[in-house]
Amino acid sequence: MMDKIRVAFVDDEPHVLRGISRSMAAMEDEWEMVFCASGEEALTLVKERPFDVVVSDMRMPGMDGAQLLDIIRRGYPSTVRVILSGYADADSVLRTVGPAHIYLAKPCDAGALRAAIRRQISLRSLLESPQMRSTLAGLANLPSLPKLYVQLQSELLSPNCSAKTVAEIISHDVAMTAEILKLTNSAYFSAAGGGSSPLHAVRLMGIETVQALMLKVGVFRQFSGNTLIAPMLEALTLYSLGIASVAERIAGAEGGDSVIAKGAHIAAMLSDIGSVVLLDAHPEKYRRLLADIGPEQPLHRAEEAVFGASHALIGAYLLGLWGFSDTIVEAVAYCYEPALCPSRDNLALLAAHAARGLAPPCPLLPKDSRAKNCIDIKYLIEIGRDGHIPRWRELAAEYYEGLS
Repeated sequence: MMDKIRVAFVDDEPHVLRGISRSMAAMEDEWEMVFCASGEEALTLVKERPFDVVVSDMRMPGMDGAQLLDIIRRGYPSTVRVILSGYADADSVLRTVGPAHIYLAKPCDAGALRAAIRRQISLRSLLESPQMRSTLAGLANLPSLPKLYVQLQSELLSPNCSAKTVAEIISHDVAMTAEILKLTNSAYFSAAGGGSSPLHAVRLMGIETVQALMLKVGVFRQFSGNTLIAPMLEALTLYSLGIASVAERIAGAEGGDSVIAKGAHIAAMLSDIGSVVLLDAHPEKYRRLLADIGPEQPLHRAEEAVFGASHALIGAYLLGLWGFSDTIVEAVAYCYEPALCPSRDNLALLAAHAARGLAPPCPLLPKDSRAKNCIDIKYLIEIGRDGHIPRWRELAAEYYEGLS
């Protein structure tokens, strides 16, 4: 019998805790729930036995929610951290960017809160390695390319700073794109529709908020590790941008509107974010894997053998943890093997898979590698799209020929 999921709810108002307790009563068979009246009480209990999930109110006397979750992140990185706040002010949101995975606005419907917690718990099925789950849950941010980081910093300090230029810089960096969309898809911005692209996100947040995120909060982090890794990150970024551009074109050709096409672009671009995680968290181990990979061995299979999961599943788990939509998470998780996806109507997945299959070899692989990304023909026959491949090839050729 599996142990119950251990969930802590933290709020300084007794009537709020009583309300949460009543609304979560139906989960008693699945969850072991603890209700704490302060951050200090939660920390005392977590030392006795760690929690799987901590849901904390933001504004509390003494230790507030951001402080509590930051301590939890540092000491217990595998814990999923959720902020529940009725104060929709930018300062509160910015202070939770690092410590919290998800920001939920009060009043929060009991069903929505249960769904948010369940979704985080269900992500465990994607990633079986407890060590890798702990690494990802404790991750505050990802490394950005030094050149783009400096460009963004310079633009944000410029008196002529524009949303379009800022978004253009961000859109060329995998880590920055993930970070800004993570925030703009939170409940704080949900009333305005969230962020479907870096430009939409920057306009939604406003230049001042983006400036605060970078210059004060430090949401973007310049890569400063092994000098051998930086060129690999740059090559991987260019590769991801190519896949993203082709995926957007394929989604449009398949009847997707501009929002769906942009979603396909984001999903394809972020489909390699797991490799960014591995290059950052395990640089030497990952470099050895890449150097020792067999000429016929696909990259994702080699990763499974060494890390227990491919970069696709690692990336999907991280994006799910950060609150990205199921559409994006599915597209990233199953971009190599779409037939394994439970649903059959995810156009972002189809476009990302096709674009990856039509892309040049991954730049992380050795030059003598003969491993190829293949399009799953059986999957395409099943969904009635196998006859569309020639058109996709044309779209891919147009893009890559335009680069030369």
